[in-house]
Amino acid sequence: MAARSDHGRVRDAATVLEAHEIGGRCTLRRDWAAARTAVSADLLRAKFTQHPDIAEILLSTAEARINYTGISESPFWKDRGPREGRNWLGRLLELIRA
Repeated sequence: MAARSDHGRVRDAATVLEAHEIGGRCTLRRDWAAARTAVSADLLRAKFTQHPDIAEILLSTAEARINYTGISESPFWKDRGPREGRNWLGRLLELIRA
């Protein structure tokens, strides 16, 4: 598991990009590959529960497929086309929306 000081540095980052870069340099927990989708789903639930304005934006996508093409470089999270990328962030957003 990441050190408590890592949590604080990510939380206190001035921008999303800075938080992303700090997080990318942290040591991952040993079971991260198995836990990452559940942890991310919990974080997304919290985010959309705490911010009803963005929850409305997510809900406005109705039944549309969500393809995440954002900041992550990881093909696990990102949609990079039919043969590259697994789009797990898009899938989790669809789950949270439901």
